[in-house]
Amino acid sequence: MATLATWVNRFAGTRELAGVAPAVWTRTESPRLRPIANEDVYLFVKRIDNTAVARAADPVARTARSRSMATGFVAALLVIAGLVPMAYNTTAGFTLEHLRSEQSQLKQDMAKLQASEAQLVSVERLTQLAKTLKMSAPAPQQVETLTGPASKAEAKNTIPVMPAVVVPR
Repeated sequence: MATLATWVNRFAGTRELAGVAPAVWTRTESPRLRPIANEDVYLFVKRIDNTAVARAADPVARTARSRSMATGFVAALLVIAGLVPMAYNTTAGFTLEHLRSEQSQLKQDMAKLQASEAQLVSVERLTQLAKTLKMSAPAPQQVETLTGPASKAEAKNTIPVMPAVVVPR
């Protein structure tokens, strides 16, 4: 890799040194290394056992810690209190949709039941059933009529009066 001195010697230095004799190095004593910084300092390391040492109670740190815990607790409560209405609305919406779907299902079931009931109590089916069971129309004496007072809440069952038959002696 080229250094700045190499570039200078290429262009300017070789011309100036052309007439000068080469430098002769004389042999001298080998140079001593510089001393390492702080090598004359001796550090004594002693093992210290701090197991028997108890930390002194700091009342300022304790109050600061309790205040920060209380602040965190209050902040958590505020966040939860802010989220509760949204969660309640969501669950209420799910419940409402479930009830609506259940109502529509019950309406469909009711319509099916009413249709099947209408088929079962139709006059044609009842007359067909009466014929298969060999039933006949009742005699007028077998018919009972219900009469009641003016209110429709009560009704009376009365037996029609039969004509009195006189038995000769």
